[in-house]
Amino acid sequence: MSARVFGILRVGAGDVALDAHDLQEVVRLERLPPPRPRAPAWSRGTLSLRGQPLPLVDLAGLLQLDHDVSAASTLDTPDERHVDGAQSSGHSQSRSQASFVAVVAHRGARFGLCVSQIVDVIEVLADQQHAVSHGDGSTLALTPSLIDHPSLANPAYLLDLDALFALEEMVAVTPSPALTERQSSDASAPPTLTSDATPTRISARRWLIVESGGQALALDTEIVGEVANCPEIEPPPIELDAYLGNVTLRGARLPLFDPGELIGRAPQRARPSYMVVLAGPEGRLALALEHVTALSADGTLSPAGPGQPAAVAGLVVGPTGRDALALDHRELLSALNLSALARLHARLDGTQPGSSAAEHHPRRRFALVRFTCDGDYTTLLDQLDAVDVAPTDYLESGGDPRFVGVWRRHGHSVALVDLRHLLGRDASRPPQHVLIADSGQGLIGFLADAVQRIDYVEAAEESLVVRWRGDIDPEAPAIERAKRLVALGVGARHQVMAMICLQGLAMDLAASSAALPKADDTAELI
Repeated sequence: MSARVFGILRVGAGDVALDAHDLQEVVRLERLPPPRPRAPAWSRGTLSLRGQPLPLVDLAGLLQLDHDVSAASTLDTPDERHVDGAQSSGHSQSRSQASFVAVVAHRGARFGLCVSQIVDVIEVLADQQHAVSHGDGSTLALTPSLIDHPSLANPAYLLDLDALFALEEMVAVTPSPALTERQSSDASAPPTLTSDATPTRISARRWLIVESGGQALALDTEIVGEVANCPEIEPPPIELDAYLGNVTLRGARLPLFDPGELIGRAPQRARPSYMVVLAGPEGRLALALEHVTALSADGTLSPAGPGQPAAVAGLVVGPTGRDALALDHRELLSALNLSALARLHARLDGTQPGSSAAEHHPRRRFALVRFTCDGDYTTLLDQLDAVDVAPTDYLESGGDPRFVGVWRRHGHSVALVDLRHLLGRDASRPPQHVLIADSGQGLIGFLADAVQRIDYVEAAEESLVVRWRGDIDPEAPAIERAKRLVALGVGARHQVMAMICLQGLAMDLAASSAALPKADDTAELI
């Protein structure tokens, strides 16, 4: 049975369905533009969206869905007047204000629909659509059918865009041929955004390298909320491409997506072991992963080649030398199904920014790198420039016995230290990874047995407690002063970990080594 995908938009006191193919994006409406001269009450003027005009249609007023005065207004609006200059009706004055604009492209033209919120994105079968007609059997012009879907609290009316265009006072903007040609030829043109809160460009200093469906992917760490083991997946309530279902993380339900399938790659066949939570402007969502590989500080993007989807920003060289597809989170989060589901779950769970629950229990994202040096240790991700595969080809050095050599990495020299030697641990096995920190006077790489994983833990700010701060004797070895015993989280999430402040250790080593310039700033980092 054939099915169509519709976006469900809250309009005043009701819900309206729109074919998802006609929806380009949804942007936040901060204030209404000035009214258009001699326009009907439902024509709300023209908005300038990223330098392009966008006429607005007050859909609630046009469909007379604005009579519910219980829907609170969030924007102050001027009095609306009819074409003849008469005051508009009382229910127009109490109109429930739109908070968003759904940007619609139809017949080669663009216009905006003022809506209250995004409700959902659903796949609708033919038998879930019902014709709506007048008593004489003629269909309603603007809303010819009704959608009754199990996921909707109330049926939604399907908006007929052809009938909307047929209105005498309807206004839309057709992009000029020069603009269309320029946009089609400029591959670097900025993509559409879901709201002004979305970052306007990728400026990643660190990339989280992950794997999905056998494909290495790179994610900007600034958008990563946390990394967690993937719990049991609830079956998806609706069928959407790449939508795997919902997962529950500390009481909050999140929509889970297959990142490979989102960019046109083969879907994952095995059950995902991990998930990465992205903190988008409309709410949180999760991407299913097979592996969390490492961290890369090389933010240089190289072209991804022809044929790649818009959500692939380029290539990032991973620690093993393998290219990873860098995902443009702006493009991912601008997809209607992702942004709508994220907002829907945020609203249901009360986890939207500014909610009273979030303000009552302030939380912070703690990014941790777990590694082994003949024992389990942790360091803070923010203290590292990169995590890489341990080099086998480097120039050995003499002098200071704490330094084993110098490695040339991406055009920069990295002084190598075997962290296992500093800890007095077994160093007979070849190191697998190196953790690189900036001492302020040069990069220092700490050789370790292996990096286990990179965790993003969301916990209450006050739950981080340093129980022991290492040897405070200034004559003690640098490694002893860099040790910490740290507690994080509460209840079932409470954990105690042995932490090494690698950036502080690097600064201490640089200050006390004749092989490196003296450091001016040896302030403790935690």
